[in-house]
Amino acid sequence: MSADVIAEEGFLRRWARMKSSPEPVEEALAAEAPVTAVQPPPVEEARPLPTLDDVARLTPESDYSAFVAKGVDKAVQRMALKKLFADPNFAVMDGLDIYISDYNKAAPLTDAMLAALKHAPGVLDRLLAKDEDEDEGDPAAEGEPCTPTQGTT
Repeated sequence: MSADVIAEEGFLRRWARMKSSPEPVEEALAAEAPVTAVQPPPVEEARPLPTLDDVARLTPESDYSAFVAKGVDKAVQRMALKKLFADPNFAVMDGLDIYISDYNKAAPLTDAMLAALKHAPGVLDRLLAKDEDEDEGDPAAEGEPCTPTQGTT
C-alpha cells in the first residue's frame, strides 16, 4: 500500500482492517511501513572504573559523571559526592529555610503578650457561667426524667 492510501485510510479503518485480516500483525506492519536502517550507537571505549585516587584529584569543576556510573564501588561514589557537595556553592540557603527551625521548643511569652492575655479569665468565666445557666434550665442535664414530646416513643 502506498503512503497516500494509508494516510487517507485513517487510524481506525487501518486498525479494523488489520484486526480482521488473517495475516500476522508484524507482516502487515512490515508491508506498510518502509524499513529504515537503524545504525547501532557508536561504541565508546571502555574506561576503567574510578578509584579513590581519582577522587583525591577531583575539583569542583571536574566531571563527576564517571563516579555515578554503573559498576562504580559505592565507597568511591560516596567519597566523590561528599567532595562535590563540600563546595560552598551547595551551602547557599534558599527560600525554604523557614522549615529548618525546631518548632517543638516553645518561645517564652513576653510581658506585652502576657498583658494582652489578662482579659482571658474574664471571658472564660462568662462563657462557662453562660453554659452553666443553660444547663440549669435543661431537665436532662439535672438528671430529671424528661417528658416525652409528641411523635417520640
